[in-house]
Amino acid sequence: MKKIIAILLSVVMILSCASVAVFAGDNDLVIAPNPTVDVTPETVAQFATDLHIKDIIRPLSNISFASKDAFGDSMLKVLYGIADFLIDNIVSVLNFFVPSVEFVNESDYKATNFYKGTDTFLAKAAEGAQWSVGYASASLQTGNELDGKHYVGGSLSLNKAATSIKDDQRVRVVCLDDGSGRGTVAFATLDAFGLPLPDVREIRSRLEEFAKINNIISINISVLHQHSCVDTLGMNGNILEMLAKNPITNIINSLTGSNKKLVNGQNEEFMENLFTVTATAIREAYADMQKGTIYYSEIDAAKFIHDKREPMVYDTDIHRFRFVPDDTAAKETWLCNAAIHCVGNGAAGTDVTGDYPYYMEQVINEAGANFMLIQGAELAITSDNDPVIEKYGDMDRIDRLCYFGAELGKLVVESTAEESVVEPVLNLRFMEYKVPVTNQILIFAAKMGLVTNLALETANGIEVVTEIGYMELGDKLAVAIIPGELESAIAYGGCLDASNSYRGEGWDYPSMQDIVGKDKDLLVFGLTNDQIGYILSDNDYSSIVSGVNEEIVATGDKAGSSTITAFEELINSIK
Repeated sequence: MKKIIAILLSVVMILSCASVAVFAGDNDLVIAPNPTVDVTPETVAQFATDLHIKDIIRPLSNISFASKDAFGDSMLKVLYGIADFLIDNIVSVLNFFVPSVEFVNESDYKATNFYKGTDTFLAKAAEGAQWSVGYASASLQTGNELDGKHYVGGSLSLNKAATSIKDDQRVRVVCLDDGSGRGTVAFATLDAFGLPLPDVREIRSRLEEFAKINNIISINISVLHQHSCVDTLGMNGNILEMLAKNPITNIINSLTGSNKKLVNGQNEEFMENLFTVTATAIREAYADMQKGTIYYSEIDAAKFIHDKREPMVYDTDIHRFRFVPDDTAAKETWLCNAAIHCVGNGAAGTDVTGDYPYYMEQVINEAGANFMLIQGAELAITSDNDPVIEKYGDMDRIDRLCYFGAELGKLVVESTAEESVVEPVLNLRFMEYKVPVTNQILIFAAKMGLVTNLALETANGIEVVTEIGYMELGDKLAVAIIPGELESAIAYGGCLDASNSYRGEGWDYPSMQDIVGKDKDLLVFGLTNDQIGYILSDNDYSSIVSGVNEEIVATGDKAGSSTITAFEELINSIK
């Protein structure tokens, strides 16, 4: 019945839209000549792009008559395309008139507090080299989280002020040095929904002198992407208050040249504490560095992981780097990497919890080791709670995430997976790249100050500046360092082809694994040094009304191609 209704609505809306545009071919829009405008193929193409004509052309050109189901599905996509066309154009008009923050012009932009990484790449360990690793951890909470002015990240809401504290929200830091004399690398992971690049660079700015003195050549800030921690991204505050106040503030700032702070989900006191605590923890981790050996293992966690979105390509392992100090009295440090969304308490709650990593850490701490987790490519990958329910019975969400974390902790602690020694080689390189923002809703959020990523005004419109990285650990492991939530298939291969993708288009890019080469196993450190949202393959960027939720908080339909192109450029610059 839903498909029949969708077909009828599609036909009606197609006829109603016929008066707006007449289509000729795939890209051509026929427009009545305007005596004041020189109508050229370029202006016509740009007009069609600005009107998001392809939202309608694409599904129309992919209507299938192979079967009733195929016809119904394709007509449903036509309906979605028309809805996207209308939404995009309505929001585009709104974006034209809304008082906006002043974006930096591309020609005026200069990178600050950007770390390139190692100057050279080593093929083998330096003579006499040995790993040095330091660890630190601290709470990010201030004690004021329930004052009604701290909001919980995770989903858009009218008001997500925190109402209870279930456990802690922390920062964990590991400093690494391969003993080659090329410098130390710091990785910090926050219990947080996201941290935009300007705030990452604020933390770096507070360590600028310290980094120079101590030859720290890279400072990287990740988040575990909990949908249940105090908002650090900015988009989860009181929306009505933001919509009421921010346009006026933007007007005042524009007229007076002032820089009055906009209202968003970030709490200024909480963020200041986060900057201070994180910078302090990095200093402490550096001071804690000691020599030892790193062992690597891959722990099968497939039964705890579920992918909600085609093409169902995902990493089923917890990758553990186990640092064993030469000092037998010192604690081991376990750096783990896994792709499992931290959404155990749902996305719309107002309880503050560090989710499963907090309880995973408790088990590992009890085993005598320090713990740190870095998210992988976890676009639509979440926890599979069936093993927990089967073992303990059904329970509420908070209890379930506690048990889920504990089970993951036990899995890591009790692992008998084969370990290999990681040779002391750490090669690292970063570059900046730009991602076009084609999502009109996100452009509106940026203009209103609801998101605080580093955006530039360019000849192509609004583009987000971000960082992408590549790291080698030992001679067999490579790491793609990604500033958002990556579709795993972009990393490992298996993106949908034209016949299966939402847009009916192909994906003509190599995987990150292919770019790196088969002689190294690829890992992904996601949500690192920025949170630009979901990074989907362009051909499977779907309608925001189709029932998926990734698209509405993505930069748009160019994030995947922009990212894989930048990654290939980065690798080519190293070789």
